[in-house]
Order: sequence, then C-alpha cells, then structure tokens
Amino acid sequence: MAYTVYRLKFSTGIHIGQDYGRPSLDDGRMTVHSDTLVAALCCEGVKRGCLSQLVNYFSQDILAISDTFPYKGEELYLPKPFLYTGNRKLEGDSSLKKKFKSLEYIPLSHFSAYLEGLKGAELDVTDLKQDFGSLTVITKVAVTGQPEPQPYHQAYWRFAPNCGLYFILRSRKKEAQQLLEEILTDLGLSGIGGKQSAGLGKFSVEKIDLPEKLTKLLADDQAEYQMLLGTALPKPEELKEALADGWYSLLKRGGFVRSDSYADKQLKKRSIYMLAPGSCVKRRFTGGFFDLNKYGAHPVWRCGNTLFAGVNL
Repeated sequence: MAYTVYRLKFSTGIHIGQDYGRPSLDDGRMTVHSDTLVAALCCEGVKRGCLSQLVNYFSQDILAISDTFPYKGEELYLPKPFLYTGNRKLEGDSSLKKKFKSLEYIPLSHFSAYLEGLKGAELDVTDLKQDFGSLTVITKVAVTGQPEPQPYHQAYWRFAPNCGLYFILRSRKKEAQQLLEEILTDLGLSGIGGKQSAGLGKFSVEKIDLPEKLTKLLADDQAEYQMLLGTALPKPEELKEALADGWYSLLKRGGFVRSDSYADKQLKKRSIYMLAPGSCVKRRFTGGFFDLNKYGAHPVWRCGNTLFAGVNL
C-alpha cells in the first residue's frame, strides 16, 4: 500500500459549483470533492476504454483518494476538523470564536498546534489563514437558441501565484496507480469542473513525496478520532457503527449526468447525502460505491470511499 500526493497546477480558472444542491453558475468554490474527481476520471476513462477497470479499482478499495485541498508554495493545507472540545476560553471570547469559525483549511505544519488551540493553548489564528486566489464573476450573453440575447453571470476561481490544489492517493496495486496517473494527465488537458467548453479547469500534474507529518496522520488508525480527508459515505452495514459518537457535517450530492449514451436528453442523477471532509468519526470505514442511475441506460456511480487522518485531542 502506497500513498502519493499530486499537485494540480491550474493554467486557467476553474468553475466548481457550491454545495447548495442546486445550479450555481454565478457562484463557485475553490476545491473539488473526491467523488467529483472520481467521476471526472471515469469520464476520461470512457475515452480510453478502461472505465470498467477504473470502476473496479475504486469499488474494490484498491484505489482511494482525498478531496482536493489548497497548497501555497510548499505548504499543504488540511480541512478543519469538525470537533467539539468544550473550550471555555474559546466560547467566552466572541472575536476568537469568529476567527476559529472563519478558518476552512489548516496548514499541515500548524495542524498539531491548531488541535492544541481547540483545547485552550495559545494560538495566533491569523497565522493560519491564507489567501489562495479569488473568485471572479463575469457577464456573458447567451445568443444560441434565444429569441433575444440573454445576459448571464459566470463565476470561476483563479489561483494566486504558487497556489493550486492537491490530493492524496492511496494505491494497493502499482498498475492501478499507473492507470490513474495516465487518466489524470488526460483530465488536465480536458479540464475539470464546469464550462470546460470555455477553456476552464485545465491543469498540469506534479507528483511529490508525502511530508513526514502527513504520513504520520495517514498511518495513525488508532487515534481518538479519524478525520475524513474526502467526501464519503459508509456502506449500509457500516453506517451505524461508523457514525456512533462522531462529529460530522452532511453534503447533498446530485447534479446532471455527463454522458451522451445515458439518455436522449440531459437528466439528473439521484441525490444522496454524504459526509463532508473534516468530519470526525471514531473508526475508519471502507465506504460504498453507489449507483445513482434514475432512468438512464447505464449505471451512474458515486464513490463513497476516501482517506482518513488520525486526530488526537
């Protein structure tokens, strides 16, 4: 079993819809959820004729990936863990509470210090927050198929210099990792996210070694809590035990099916609720691989397995 970090360097802007459960062309987020990334890889796998092979790798837990998270320079960032510690100092200081609440990502180099800060240790929260880029909204005009030109707003994220996204891969077979890397390179040329026809979502890939601190977090399966590093959902038989005594947030996952062979018109897939990255459970689970096909001609898979980081309080 091997872990690898892949950094995605974006040469264009990227449009990723917000977690509203509805279209959000005029708004957007910075990162890509793991289930979305797996779906995008599967779409590229269709072009290569290796979709079944890729689906088997993920459904059999031979491959598993994290969400994409930001990096800045050499610093990698992790999701803020969903944890309640009963910190009286934090609860009594409204300004400090707001600063902690505004954090979305924690630098790996300060992750242990952040956990200590939750318990009451002195921590300068301003050192943890960074700007990774900005959301730009532009106005365009739809002409095709319209009786009159219709203006609309389109949002996309543009990364600052030396910033981008990364994800972690766990692979149990060398040939599976090699296939993923080939498909990931293709995906960088095609683009990920919305409005690829407008040139958005293109990136190059850089493989880097795992930092020692990250290696220890991934290996610590005996920690008090196991923090999800991606968007995941336990199998039905795992659900009750996985969620017992945990702290978690839910995301509604849905959207349209991106497939020319699914139906003669664009249709929505079934919606499903999944655990958000940063959720903390007491024990690791495998996660399911769910078919969200509603009325179409073939399965529509949603990947529910991901990686975990051990968190001790």
